[in-house]
Amino acid sequence: MTVSPELTAPAPASVTASAPAPPAGAFDRLAPRLHHYGLGMLRAGLGGVFVWFGVLKVIGLSPAAALVVAVLPFPAGGWFVPALGWAEVALGLWLVSGRARAAALPVLAAHLCGTFAVLFLTPSVAFAHSNPLLLTLVGEFVVKNVVLLAGAVVVLTHPRRADGC
Repeated sequence: MTVSPELTAPAPASVTASAPAPPAGAFDRLAPRLHHYGLGMLRAGLGGVFVWFGVLKVIGLSPAAALVVAVLPFPAGGWFVPALGWAEVALGLWLVSGRARAAALPVLAAHLCGTFAVLFLTPSVAFAHSNPLLLTLVGEFVVKNVVLLAGAVVVLTHPRRADGC
């Protein structure tokens, strides 16, 4: 049996070089550099927030001090809030330093997750009208820690480069 030329498969097209990529826009050229500096800015910003909030607790001017004491499941003496402040200062400096990142991540995660105790132990303070979708100012203050936790994960798990960043 013979195959008619109309039924034979066409010969494969010759492989040609792919079309050149379109020229990169300004954002595409700038994004890698912004990303590099952005990680450092995120590290400094997170560390700065921890140091700032910690110092406010140490000097007795933190608006969150009463909330911290109200949520604790044990009676806290006058030492607890300043001690927590010093711990936050240490965590902030640890974050900024970029040292011992594998150890820093669980400590920071535990601290930030501990702040969620407000949502469970004193929900009337965090939610308006007992509605978990209606956050109070305190609830918003607590829930924003999801962003701090995500930022800490990004900063502390990003592989180091040869230049130390």
